[in-house]
Amino acid sequence: MGKIIQANELQDQIFHLHKYGQNPGLKIGFPTLDKLYSIKEGRSTIIYGHPTSGKSQFLIQSLCALATRHNKKCLIYTPETGSAYEIYAEIIHCLTGKTFDKRSINYQITEKELYSVMPFVTDYFKVIDVDEKGLDFDEWLELTDEAIKDFGIFSSSVDNWNDIEHKYTNTISEYLKQQLPRVNRHARKNNTHNFIVAHARNPDMRGGDKYPPAPRPDEIEGGSVWYAKALNLICVHRDYEEHGEGWRQSSEAQIIVRKIKKRAEGEKGTARLTFDVFRNAYYENHGERYYLETPFNGLQINTPF
Repeated sequence: MGKIIQANELQDQIFHLHKYGQNPGLKIGFPTLDKLYSIKEGRSTIIYGHPTSGKSQFLIQSLCALATRHNKKCLIYTPETGSAYEIYAEIIHCLTGKTFDKRSINYQITEKELYSVMPFVTDYFKVIDVDEKGLDFDEWLELTDEAIKDFGIFSSSVDNWNDIEHKYTNTISEYLKQQLPRVNRHARKNNTHNFIVAHARNPDMRGGDKYPPAPRPDEIEGGSVWYAKALNLICVHRDYEEHGEGWRQSSEAQIIVRKIKKRAEGEKGTARLTFDVFRNAYYENHGERYYLETPFNGLQINTPF
């Protein structure tokens, strides 16, 4: 139920806005991307793209940045990544640049390093684990409320939308018109930030394109509702390159900001980040590689900007 509020009831807030302006959100830490996108409390972000485009890695990188740069705690539901301990291993890999893969000689995490990072991961990251029944939309919101109360989390993530059990009573588009605003209202009510990862349908060629172009928002199941109801909308897309007798996806990802609700928090545009599979982390390349520093990766890299 809404209510009518007169301007004089909010006089202090209005004059504070006049004096200080609107605050931008939290920056991930990549200079080019930070000009386009920030993570603001009371908002939500939809991350979408073709399968294997790097959406999950971008989400995990963003959550690691929130934790290490801004002391923000995160809740994540990402069953495609694996079981709960495998998800924690992915987070640790991103934080440290060190893998659990025994085949990696130069990037394998040591027991000492693992002991060093475990307290931080325990404090700043919470993973939703489910049984064979799965998790429905209302249960995700309930667990998020629980994590806000018990752990003080700042963000809650679903990766991906198809891994949530949905109770359709009408068309998918009508269902989205009801549920996506709930995601936004939930974040606004709790002064938190919600992330939703969604798949665009499998890539195809359009208009004589040699390789699949970045997908439009209406290529997500449910169509244009995703764009209409999103506050922030980001497409993660990897171009294709020749490889031997065929082609493969490039390691460089386009982070395409399709929609930003408020100008103070960003603008439309594209940033290019490259994914380092050995470190499980993105870097920005402008003549030299710039990785996000964390307390655990031991990198001594100065920002060349």
